[in-house]
Amino acid sequence: MSTTTLLKSLENLAEMGYVGEPVSQLEHGLQAAGLAIKAGAGEQMVLAALLHDVGHWCNPKALQMEGLGAREHDRLGAEYLVSIGLLPEIAALVGAHVDAKRYLAVTTAGYMTRLSVASRKTLEYQGGPMSDREVSGFKASPVFRDALRLRAWDEAAKEQKADRPNLEFYRAMLTRHCREPVSDAQLDHWDRFGWLRIKSWYSEGEMVSITSATDDLQARPEVPGKWMKYFEGASGQPRTLCRIENFLQYEPVYAELLQGNANLNLLSLLLKERAVLFKEKVNFKLPRGQGFSAHQDAPAFTTFGQRFHVTMMLSIDHGTTDNGCLEIAKTSRLNESLEMNEDLTLSDSAVAGFQWEPIETAPGDLVLFDSYVPHRSAPNLSDVSRRALYATYNRASEGDFRQRYFAKKRRAFPPDVEREDGVAYDAGVFNVGNPVSL
Repeated sequence: MSTTTLLKSLENLAEMGYVGEPVSQLEHGLQAAGLAIKAGAGEQMVLAALLHDVGHWCNPKALQMEGLGAREHDRLGAEYLVSIGLLPEIAALVGAHVDAKRYLAVTTAGYMTRLSVASRKTLEYQGGPMSDREVSGFKASPVFRDALRLRAWDEAAKEQKADRPNLEFYRAMLTRHCREPVSDAQLDHWDRFGWLRIKSWYSEGEMVSITSATDDLQARPEVPGKWMKYFEGASGQPRTLCRIENFLQYEPVYAELLQGNANLNLLSLLLKERAVLFKEKVNFKLPRGQGFSAHQDAPAFTTFGQRFHVTMMLSIDHGTTDNGCLEIAKTSRLNESLEMNEDLTLSDSAVAGFQWEPIETAPGDLVLFDSYVPHRSAPNLSDVSRRALYATYNRASEGDFRQRYFAKKRRAFPPDVEREDGVAYDAGVFNVGNPVSL
């Protein structure tokens, strides 16, 4: 089932009552998901909250509970979500939300009295409070704690009027959390050329929080030992922010974005095994900011013996030819390094041997490219910024090097605030093609 079809099915629930409660099925799911977002839950938890009651309508032949919905709707819902291609972690949470209710009924004083009349009645069909053996088994479940969180949002999501995102907000999120989030045609393009563009990977609504997190990064002061801010500008001239690195642990929005299941699933698909984050940066390219020289990433990314990487670019702002969008060489897939200058940028003859394709992007679009794709960007000749996240991943079998990478870079090429007067730093592989001042 496509994301569009699933959303249409959910939309139809606006007219379907929610098993004896004063809201519709759709409103109940939207409120639960909204509560999960307010609690700072990860995306798979948010989607589990949105979809936790799909078992009430996904199987028309299901046995009913005297007007209170389908029996075993937790199991039916979990099986349905797996069958339509959503990630199994979401289905597992959906499948556990009734067990959470049965667990709380026996372990929490006064819990039963707080349940609505309808919820107490359905509990009878669901097996009643757990036995001691069932309690032990449920507590050992890997989804135990998250299922309890989901249950709390489920029970609170029954207000007749509540502030929550609308259904369209979740379209891109649902697509990201499919087992196969890209089409066969897109995978073919990846295999033939080594790069791929995905439009609207994040929705306009989701980009609000991502843009806010980027604004926060941009405004943060320079602090030794934490996020690493690098600047353009020759000695004696005003500095212009060029990039920030090593910020994952300081921005929760970016932590979910870079290491959440959805993007790891996508990167793992392209790497053909489990992906692990190698490094992250935001390139700011503010108005009149300089461009990035043509280069391949492969020569600069082998510090710890890795052999292959994939970089994910998320467009924070519009990327256009006026403000220096990413440009990619028109060529079939490469698997080796091209002729380079001493600074590891591509030689003039290598650059001249390609036609270069500007990849214009909107906020929320992704561009993914492998280690050997030649790329560059021009200066920003406009009055608007072209900010973009670049996150690079390697195969997990080769090792997890993120902390070691940033520690080594901090020693070899520290941000301005950590540099010592009179010391000449050799950036080497840590500043290939970049306009960052030495």
